[in-house]
Amino acid sequence: MQFFNPWMLVGLVAAAIPILLHLLNLRKLRRIEFSTLRFLHELQRSHIRRLKLQQWLLLILRTALVIFAVLAFARPVLPTSLPVLGGPVRSSVVIVLDNSASMDTRDERGNRFRWAIRQAQNILEALKSGDEVALITTTAMLQSRGVEFTTALSALRDELSALPLAYGTVSLDDMLSVARDVLARAQNAHRELYVISDFQTNAFRWQDSVVHALAVERVILLPAALSTRLEQLDIGVDSVAVLSQLVEPEKPIEVFVRLRNNTGRPAQGTIVRMYFNDQQVAQRSVDIPPGQVYTLTLTAPVPSSGFLAGRVTVEPDACDANNTRYFALLIPSLPRVLIVGTPSTSQYVETALAAMSERRQMHIRRVAPEQVGSVNLEEWDVVVVTEPPSRSGIERLKAYVSKGQGNAFIFASSALSFDEQQRFAAEMAIGDVVLLRPQKGSSYDLHADENHPLFAGVFRKESHRSSQLESPSIEQALVSRGGVALIGTEGGAFLSEHMLGQGRILYCAVPPTMQWSSFPVTGLFPVVINRALLYLSARNAVSVMYSVGQRCRLELPQNAAMAAVYRVRDPNGAEAVVPAVVVGGRTILDLGYPLLPGAFVVEATTGSAPVATAAVNIPSSETVLEFVERQRAASYISTRVGKEQIEIAEPHETISTLVARQRQRAELWPWLIAGALLCALGEMIVASQVARRSTI
Repeated sequence: MQFFNPWMLVGLVAAAIPILLHLLNLRKLRRIEFSTLRFLHELQRSHIRRLKLQQWLLLILRTALVIFAVLAFARPVLPTSLPVLGGPVRSSVVIVLDNSASMDTRDERGNRFRWAIRQAQNILEALKSGDEVALITTTAMLQSRGVEFTTALSALRDELSALPLAYGTVSLDDMLSVARDVLARAQNAHRELYVISDFQTNAFRWQDSVVHALAVERVILLPAALSTRLEQLDIGVDSVAVLSQLVEPEKPIEVFVRLRNNTGRPAQGTIVRMYFNDQQVAQRSVDIPPGQVYTLTLTAPVPSSGFLAGRVTVEPDACDANNTRYFALLIPSLPRVLIVGTPSTSQYVETALAAMSERRQMHIRRVAPEQVGSVNLEEWDVVVVTEPPSRSGIERLKAYVSKGQGNAFIFASSALSFDEQQRFAAEMAIGDVVLLRPQKGSSYDLHADENHPLFAGVFRKESHRSSQLESPSIEQALVSRGGVALIGTEGGAFLSEHMLGQGRILYCAVPPTMQWSSFPVTGLFPVVINRALLYLSARNAVSVMYSVGQRCRLELPQNAAMAAVYRVRDPNGAEAVVPAVVVGGRTILDLGYPLLPGAFVVEATTGSAPVATAAVNIPSSETVLEFVERQRAASYISTRVGKEQIEIAEPHETISTLVARQRQRAELWPWLIAGALLCALGEMIVASQVARRSTI
């Protein structure tokens, strides 16, 4: 026997009330002899025996009345197969449907996601009038949507038919927690929980010991995966990363790709393709051993400028959801460069920039040091200082860099004394500078930091050796002892990087002239100039990577954070206006929790030039197609919901049979109500008899 409202059984305590009243009403009789009434003794004894019998009958009827009434409210049921005695009970049903990316897998039963949709619809078809249903999906969890019971089954069928694949990951524990809260609001006493999932390993939290204690009579599992590993071939793109730290227009970039073979057989001749803005730019054929991970690098030149939506794909296989991974780039236009100096100090810099702008016109302007105070520095991406400006110019330059409006490349000057150079270096946050004079006929060995974006990919890699540069002849140099050394010498940094507020400064220890060294006529000079300007003008060219369902917050560069709102375009081309928020001097754009994989681009509402970008992908864990065996999944769920008996649907079993099982029951409350009414009627008859005899 099962009680739908077991907490009502507490009311059985009320059955003691008639007993207590009966005990309190008992009176001890005193015997008094009356000689004239002796002839009534026999009559009195007969009357008293009948009265006591009726009082005991009243006690029984009143106690039974309370018991029947309490049991009726507790709603006991008995399993039965007899249609006359019972029927299907009204139920509150919760369906937990996993529609994550791993469900987009094909096996001998077809696509698992479409199979799961059909099972959920079959459950709805098997329900009866008066049943209520709540549908909990991965999509609803990722969108933080509320879930409630409904009796509109046709509307729920339409929702299932239109349900898309979700590209994020939600743990089974989180879905069971929502199911617990929903079941607590159920209107029907009989409650059932159906879990439809492939039981991918990333949905389980084996280390947690949380018990949700669901108020549910039945828990039924419908495994979408027939085994723990795939039989069909599946290659997943596990991750991609842009290796090139400095993106140059129309120059090749390197993209790192990590592939995973999810099956137990080798993948021969798998084609990997890379696309820039839907145009294929690279292709490789690879062989991947069974169950192994394979890495490769794809290389292709980027366009001249603008937003680049990139993706790496493999051929269609058993699971299409993990066949593509996205990245995005902002290809910088050639920087706007302001040169501070005289024709004699800037001629070599201008010559190097002329080579850089051969294919495209580059905006370059030279001003005298004393004119810097009257120039609007915000119009320029980089300021190259070949000769220090005047006092007002230094203040303007400091404010320009520290506010993040742009960056600067500063050369040592032969026109200033050593003390003046030290003061200028201190004001620009370059720190201490030291005068070095090599012995005549000797030179310093220069070593470049290959890991810095300025030189990444410039030099040919040689194992166990750092890049030693051909040193120019140096008569003297003002090397820096602070910052980050990009080109180092034994006595200090020949080229160093320094931070001033929100901006950066590159400092070179010699002037860009032939007065102190032969550096301007070496092959290294144009490389340093060109890459330094690209580095200083770069605005987060490589996109930030996010996973579906992860909070996406983009920090906009200071020289682009001029608007109150921005236009965000998603991978489908839909646009939304998002306000910018300033936090701690940083401009943040909150894109929320993107649910669609692909490349997102941010543009100012006043123009079409992109200012930031983000790439959103399915979580890497979704590319690992390993599944938990059904008995182990049942044991896990049994522990979580606090119920020992977990039903597992067999592959050959129909949903209608599964739903109808244990639903044919006889509810005893009508019989108990009838018994309570009969007891009440009998109590009234007996009580009237007792009252009449008591008056005689």
